[in-house]
Amino acid sequence: MVEPPSIDGETVVFRWTQTEPNPYQYENSFYLRYEGIDLARFAPPFFFEIFLGLQLKVFAAYGEPVEVVFPEPVPATTVAFWRTYHEAEHVTIGPIAPVASYSPWRSGRAPEPGRKSIGVLFGGGKDSNLATCLLAERYGADEIVLFQLVSPFEPNADVAERLEQRQEGLMLGPAREALGVATQRAWTDYLTQQHRCGFKVRPHLELYTVGLLPLALVWGVSLLSTSIAWTTYPIRRLADGEVWFRFPKSRPESLATQSTHYRRVIGADVTLTNTTLHFSTLTSYRVLATRYPEAFARAVMCVRGRVGRRWCYQCPKCADYARFGLACGMVDPRFDYDRLYAQSRPVLELVHYVESGVERSVFGNVPWKRVVSERIRYLLDCHAYALISPGLIADRLGTEALTNLLLLKAALGNSTFPGFESAPSQIADLLGHESAHWVAGIAAQYLDVVDVLPGPFLPDDPRFDYDFSIRMPTETELLDHIRGVEHEQRRHRTLASASTGG
Repeated sequence: MVEPPSIDGETVVFRWTQTEPNPYQYENSFYLRYEGIDLARFAPPFFFEIFLGLQLKVFAAYGEPVEVVFPEPVPATTVAFWRTYHEAEHVTIGPIAPVASYSPWRSGRAPEPGRKSIGVLFGGGKDSNLATCLLAERYGADEIVLFQLVSPFEPNADVAERLEQRQEGLMLGPAREALGVATQRAWTDYLTQQHRCGFKVRPHLELYTVGLLPLALVWGVSLLSTSIAWTTYPIRRLADGEVWFRFPKSRPESLATQSTHYRRVIGADVTLTNTTLHFSTLTSYRVLATRYPEAFARAVMCVRGRVGRRWCYQCPKCADYARFGLACGMVDPRFDYDRLYAQSRPVLELVHYVESGVERSVFGNVPWKRVVSERIRYLLDCHAYALISPGLIADRLGTEALTNLLLLKAALGNSTFPGFESAPSQIADLLGHESAHWVAGIAAQYLDVVDVLPGPFLPDDPRFDYDFSIRMPTETELLDHIRGVEHEQRRHRTLASASTGG
């Protein structure tokens, strides 16, 4: 049984009761807080939209029939979309209101005109900084608002406070000051409520495209962008001729149906997109460093550092920053390369693996193991090591650090894989809007734009590939309100009435 959402100023709390224990969450509740936003302006069905967009994935994972009962009817299109999106066929939802659309505003209309046209889901790293700079260059900084969610993984007040201070002091504040963009924060405990056994039910992009939807409406943005590299989205060709897609819920095809749902159900004319999909993990660094070097110097990927510190030097994100930055020929004078290559746990674990006497692969590199990187990133990381010139920072390294860097380059940098330095030509059409084609033009200034990305991408699986000419089918695109069936039926009824004089 879902309780009515509890609204207190800028905070909404969702609560529900269950007849059986919750296997994935500490409590049957979570909150969302939106800085400076009066949530009393929103209508109750809109909060049910958010609840289903986030929580239905958890209920669907129960593996047995679940009945979700709301305190008042939920629009049929909302139920249909999120049940399909989360593949929640074993979850029944009610009561249902037989309506195709509704206003998200309690007054029935937006209380104020839109103030910004472009929203960026801002993580503070190289991808979201690149997206911000590109969109600011295209539309002007005064049209940009950065949305950032403070969402700690641990149920610890000190961790949450540190994360909030780091995000404002190292990410939002510097971007606001340097670029003149607007910024907007939100907070949630949704992830902290989930057990470790709940990783499989954690949201991917929905935490932002659903959880931050109130901000998109209040600011009136027409384009809301995430920032994810194309290297995140491989495919695998299966023996039966089918194609497996990685992270399907955040691919452009899913974002398109989600945009259509928002447009037709709540009247929000917002397009969800991915501005940096044209770039690989490596070329995102390169274009940011080359075109926007000041933004490159602001990028903060590490989320474990202390307040006021960009880097912890002990996490994979810090190692990535050094490796890919050096591969692009960029040296950050404020980064302690000696500390990283002499003391970092990820570096030392990799050094230990290399020195263990493993045999080399057909590419001349040590074979993949989890200590090296994610399996799908292995050849990309090898390519980065191959591009690194240790002489760039030799004068900044002590004997131990330099020895480790040379060892890693000798173990992993013996082959290049140029596919990671290209831009897929199909991306702009896949995204399907004007800004995507403009960014494609920028990418062409720095990268080879190709129809077919040259592999290999995974050394032990030739079926693993990147092919953005293959469109991923989605179940949500088959829903009547996504296909426009309701709209067409209303149009035909109007034409028929006009022709008969009715």
